[in-house]
Amino acid sequence: MAAALRPGPAAVSGTGPRSLSRVTALHGAGLLAGALVMALLLCLARALLVGAGLRALLVIPAGIALVLAFMQCAGVPVPQSSWQVPEYWRRGIDADILPVAYGVVLGFGVFTSVVTAAFWVFAAGTLLYPVPLALAGWLAYAGARTAGFWFAVRAPRLERILLTARSRRGLLVGATVIATVVVCTR
Repeated sequence: MAAALRPGPAAVSGTGPRSLSRVTALHGAGLLAGALVMALLLCLARALLVGAGLRALLVIPAGIALVLAFMQCAGVPVPQSSWQVPEYWRRGIDADILPVAYGVVLGFGVFTSVVTAAFWVFAAGTLLYPVPLALAGWLAYAGARTAGFWFAVRAPRLERILLTARSRRGLLVGATVIATVVVCTR
């Protein structure tokens, strides 16, 4: 992810810290936009079911989302899109728009591989909690993913070390536990 957006040669987008900050901010804005769209769509689904008097049915998709989260933590493959942002985007989309577009796709979540089970926890929480609380959760989700991106573009060597299979599992489980604590404590 970070390698695709890391600023390239000076002729393309610069390589200085200001450029890294700009790319991170643009990517974060895209993540925030995508996460908020997902949150609003899930809130709309919740409102429609509650409005139709079917509040009890919300437990089913929320339960499925939590099962997916814990399956992913256990290392069980979960159904998801394997599509990622195509390489031609890097060559064909303006350097100032690419981080935003990539962030929106990642923030929305369902168009790419879900690498953090926290996504499923926040999806479940959105179906179970009031809109302001759900939106706060998705803001936290986008913020955490932006922080991860910030770290990845600034310390690529550490990223490779931290993303060994064992470390990746630990980060996945840790993020899911934190998300679950946040969602389950009102």
